[in-house]
Amino acid sequence: MEEIKKCMRQVKTIIPSGCGVMDTTGKILAATDEANEDQTDPSFRAVMSSDNLFASTADRTYLKVFIGEQLKYIIYIENTDQDAKINLQLIAEWLKTLVKEKGTDAEKAIFIRNVLLDNEIRNEIPMIARSYKIDCKDPRLVLVVRTTSDQSAEAFEILQNLYSDSEIATVISMDDTTAIVIVDASEALRDEEGADTFIDETGASILAGLNSEGCNAKVAVGSVVGSFMDISKSYSDAMTALKVSKIFDGDADISRYDKLGLGRLIYQLPKPLCEMFIREVFPNDAFRSLDEETRTTIDTFFANDLNGSETSRELFVHRNTLVYRLEKVKTKTGLDLRKFDDAVLFKMATMVRTYVDYLNDTNDNKIR
Repeated sequence: MEEIKKCMRQVKTIIPSGCGVMDTTGKILAATDEANEDQTDPSFRAVMSSDNLFASTADRTYLKVFIGEQLKYIIYIENTDQDAKINLQLIAEWLKTLVKEKGTDAEKAIFIRNVLLDNEIRNEIPMIARSYKIDCKDPRLVLVVRTTSDQSAEAFEILQNLYSDSEIATVISMDDTTAIVIVDASEALRDEEGADTFIDETGASILAGLNSEGCNAKVAVGSVVGSFMDISKSYSDAMTALKVSKIFDGDADISRYDKLGLGRLIYQLPKPLCEMFIREVFPNDAFRSLDEETRTTIDTFFANDLNGSETSRELFVHRNTLVYRLEKVKTKTGLDLRKFDDAVLFKMATMVRTYVDYLNDTNDNKIR
């Protein structure tokens, strides 16, 4: 629809007479005079009942536009002179070309979506891709961009403008909150350090582009794959990054599959095994007996790599106060966080608890 409206804006700069496009119910979809849009043409019934392609009233000339065998649009011009029919025919051809191109784009998007979801037969992908001028040989990187439903249309347009060159990246809409960016990752394979920089910069540029236009988004980055045929893996990895990041680092705006660390391992564990592990590490649900102040102390202690001096300084407490709190943790859980092995066990157990709580939260809007 937006493309048809753009077409009418361009017609306005070429043809002095007013023009418009309406559907088969008489509703004006787009017009050179925007005030006419969404209005109903009073003569459309007479035009529809006519057997001729062209029809005229006292002040307008009409032309029926067929896409294939189907009557799709009626275009009009506010003129009845000898040039009216010629101008309508030119606009009709313009409109047909536009609709055909958009139809091809839509079919291409459906094909890419099916490849992402692993719904295409692998051996047939190269042949179909060739018909859409997609080079299967180049490596790719898939990024998932998640926004709210009320910002999705705007975010999709921003991404399309950001990657207007289809040879660099392809942008498609997955659903009402998700856009997918498939980037040519040839640059990422030149060297390992360059790959890391490329992935970071790609994710950061997408987020910055959206934020600069007032769109809040979460960007999840998959893994670099060797060809277009393998983008389903990169997409799956990006979706895993989105889910794991929500569970263990909900404040993160960008998540990378290859940087998920321990969270990725825990996410793959079955729930019964997680619950058994928690019971072994925290018998009698010892973790829940820790108050908020103690939990904050633990988080800060871990964030400072078990450095007591830095933790005390950041919490604005005396070193003896920190020691007292850590002793309280040891008394209640049996784990001395000043010892590396106990600290690792405690960290793992708290992450597993977080994951189980996520699975048990029926009110949580699970990421699909």
